[in-house]
Amino acid sequence: MEDRLNHIKKRIKKSKLYYSRYSPRSDMMYEVDEADEDVNWMVYEIERLREENGMLRQRLGSDS
Repeated sequence: MEDRLNHIKKRIKKSKLYYSRYSPRSDMMYEVDEADEDVNWMVYEIERLREENGMLRQRLGSDS
């Protein structure tokens, strides 16, 4: 099974990401914003946390 994070990274490259939110003052009752920057930041943070977690596990494994 493909890693979910790799799947998301591939999807980001193929298309633009948007998110919408309810806004009664908007013409269509919704506002739409680009989400690329937010999702790219989340991917970066997940990768950083995975790496940090791996280093901590390695350190804990070598201490015993």
